[in-house]
Amino acid sequence: MSGKSSTGKPAKAPLDREVFVEAAFRLASRPHTLTLTYRDLGKEVGVDPTAIYRHFQSKESLMQELLDRLFKMAHARMTTSTSQWEDCLAQFAAVTLDTFLEYPAIAVTATTLTTSGQGELDSIELILSCFSEAGLQGSALAEQYAIFGAYVLAGAAGLARDLAESSDSESHEWFAGPLLVDPARNPLVAAIRDEILALDHREMFLAGVQQIIQAARAKNKA
Repeated sequence: MSGKSSTGKPAKAPLDREVFVEAAFRLASRPHTLTLTYRDLGKEVGVDPTAIYRHFQSKESLMQELLDRLFKMAHARMTTSTSQWEDCLAQFAAVTLDTFLEYPAIAVTATTLTTSGQGELDSIELILSCFSEAGLQGSALAEQYAIFGAYVLAGAAGLARDLAESSDSESHEWFAGPLLVDPARNPLVAAIRDEILALDHREMFLAGVQQIIQAARAKNKA
């Protein structure tokens, strides 16, 4: 069967939601990209931007779909069983951060959008399963999930934004800037200035995760 139209030109692939989703991920992975516009998306696909509205009711519905795909992507990278709840939570935080850093333009919406999709629900289930293994239940379980989830989403989204806005994509410093300080006014800052400047953003993010895990362990023992 010929792959050409009646005009003799190659037939275009039919447009569907997946075409726009794949194009959005390509755009979101480009360095220093923090926003996705319908104009850019239409240009990437090679259609008028209004064509997107046939598949997504609004920009918010598109971003919800993309964010949920991001959750699914991170969840699929998990290899640690929830029975090893501490290691599982640590890995979940790490893979979420790494996935968000790959697609900052999508990741930045994580603190403002709820997808109600399967990717988000599977991520919540994993976190709850881990803290259940720690012995938490009821309101204590819900509270610990909220603390951990909020920290991971806000932290990973913030670092993704920082990376996209940075002129140096190889930089991992937690504190950006020379940190000029007057020892007389801020003696403690001056005393450990070099240690602060040596901090690595990924290490600090994961250190915060460990503190939440330790708090959950202590809560179960109380």
